[in-house]
Amino acid sequence: MAIIYTPQIVEKIRTAYLANPTPETCVALAGELGVPPRSVIAKLSSLGVYKKQGYLNKRGEAPVRKGTYIEQIAAALDMAPELCESLEKVNKNVLVAIAQRLQ
Repeated sequence: MAIIYTPQIVEKIRTAYLANPTPETCVALAGELGVPPRSVIAKLSSLGVYKKQGYLNKRGEAPVRKGTYIEQIAAALDMAPELCESLEKVNKNVLVAIAQRLQ
């Protein structure tokens, strides 16, 4: 059975989500309405208020690409980044250590 999102329900989920824009809010609202969380997310997306949660690594930080570290290393060595392309094959932890050491 599909839920009909009345203007009152739409305003309720919009207000609740904007007050606390987390996946848990979507799950709680879905539980209240008796619909799957994806239904609430879809409605929030159609309203233009849903913000996709970005990927975080194990430490809760936004990941940094290897290329960023290679560019930092190249800049520290005053080299063109193209000359350091083969560093793509190096372990990321090694790249991080080299970039930090060169700073």
